[in-house]
Amino acid sequence: MSGTQILEVGEVARVTGPARIEVDEGRILLVGSEFSRGSALVVHELRSYSLKALERTRLRVFLGAGGVFEKASLSEEVIDDWINVAEIIMKDVEGGERLRVVIMGPPESGKTTLSAFIVNYLRDRGVKSCLVEGDVGQEDLAMPATVAMTIVERPFIWQRELSFQEFRFVGCISPRNCELGVISALMDLTSSALSRGCRAVVVNTDGWVSGDGVNYKIELIKWVRPTHIVSLNPKLSSLMTLAFRGLVKVLNAKSPVTVRTRSREERQRLRSEAYRRYFINSSVRTVRASEVGLIRVQPFNCEQASMNELLSTHPELISVASSVLRACYNEKELVLLTEGSLNAGLLEALRNEVYAKHSVKLVILRREDLTGCLMGIIGEGFRDVGVGMVEDFKLGEAGDVLIKLRTPYGGPIIALVGSNIRLDEEYREIRRGEWFVGFKRDRS
Repeated sequence: MSGTQILEVGEVARVTGPARIEVDEGRILLVGSEFSRGSALVVHELRSYSLKALERTRLRVFLGAGGVFEKASLSEEVIDDWINVAEIIMKDVEGGERLRVVIMGPPESGKTTLSAFIVNYLRDRGVKSCLVEGDVGQEDLAMPATVAMTIVERPFIWQRELSFQEFRFVGCISPRNCELGVISALMDLTSSALSRGCRAVVVNTDGWVSGDGVNYKIELIKWVRPTHIVSLNPKLSSLMTLAFRGLVKVLNAKSPVTVRTRSREERQRLRSEAYRRYFINSSVRTVRASEVGLIRVQPFNCEQASMNELLSTHPELISVASSVLRACYNEKELVLLTEGSLNAGLLEALRNEVYAKHSVKLVILRREDLTGCLMGIIGEGFRDVGVGMVEDFKLGEAGDVLIKLRTPYGGPIIALVGSNIRLDEEYREIRRGEWFVGFKRDRS
């Protein structure tokens, strides 16, 4: 479906993808950037945006299945409100401040679009601006399980159009139980952006703002130390004002009345697309565990024990001893890597017995639980340089392990970092069993 649409000065329209918009005449404001004659814009099927005519404008609109283009009243849209917010931030930049702007709000409130809007608006006016994507569950600059940063050098409507300069591997797709990792990554990348000469750093965050999420966001603000908070929820704005009055400028922005709400399945699909995009030019490398650091990579980074040693102190393990490939332990956990299937009832009984007798948590990992697991790659200088996916592993001599790792990164590997994410051949997230027990399981 296609057609021509005329917008008079000041008129607003909303476009929901899949769609392609071509500007034949005139000028529009879309996601904070101005687009004029000759511009062509593509809207993903899971995205929706409002645009405003800055002068009389003729558009050619091409809609795919499910795509919508409709004129809207100004009262229904938020462009003018977001312009006001961006203008306040712009004036503070002009006043000589180097800004750190944190965007927060509930799920599907418009955080990603508002982040892009503000960065585009500042860049269009000559402000060197950086964007930090801090939603580990829907990371659009790099890939899920990471936090990434980019210097914005051209207009864009969705972060997936950009490439990143730096990223930090967090290893989870929900901030729950990973709060410290997310906050540390945001602090690190915000500082890096400022060191690169950015006068404004816009930090997008996840939508966890209910229950314990409020305390998490307060802790995030305490450590990232923004100059501005832009909230898409009035109640959240009030809470942040109470917490940081006199320390941070808190701005409230309206959330769009019409939001393209994504289902859980659609969110998972977007993550799969991001994984696939990252690994598209990858190859398989073999890494010898004895030659690299292993961070959160059980059962390969803990003290190894022979089954004879374990059976002398844990005779109850005799029923699974023949299936154990590797065993390791510390004062709190006993980790067994096994081959073949084991009876679930037996395993549960063993866990209970080991804990009752020794106050130790028994973790059983199957060989197949390791394949498809994501690992962060640390290079020289303790830098995050890549992400890999375990294709297979082989137990070598003297307890060494050879890990076959699929990754697009081809440089030196100094250390590997574990995660709680496991992918199948189509880059879909699958059940992780108890692999990488340093994490609790996400429910995203």
